Amino acid sequence: MVRELRQNLARCRRVILDENLDLKTRERWTQLYKNTSQILNQLLKDRQMRDWENRLREIEKYRGIPGRTGRPQIVPPEPETAKPEK
Repeated sequence: MVRELRQNLARCRRVILDENLDLKTRERWTQLYKNTSQILNQLLKDRQMRDWENRLREIEKYRGIPGRTGRPQIVPPEPETAKPEK
C-alpha cells in the first residue's frame, strides 16, 4: 500500500512539473498529490503508533508490569480488618 501511494505521488509530481500541460490539469493533479500525501502520512503515523504500542507491550511483559496500553485498571482498596487483641 505504501509503495503504491509513493508511486502515485511520483506520478503526480511528474505531471505537476510538466509545463506542456494546461494549468487546469496541473491543478487537478496538485489536488490529487495533496490528498495522496495526506493519506500516506496518516497511514505512516498509524503504523508508527501501532509499532510503539507493540514495543511498550513487550517492555511491560519483560518487566512484569501490568498492561498500561489498554484501559486503566482500577483496583478497589482492601477493607481494613481488625487485628485480634491478645
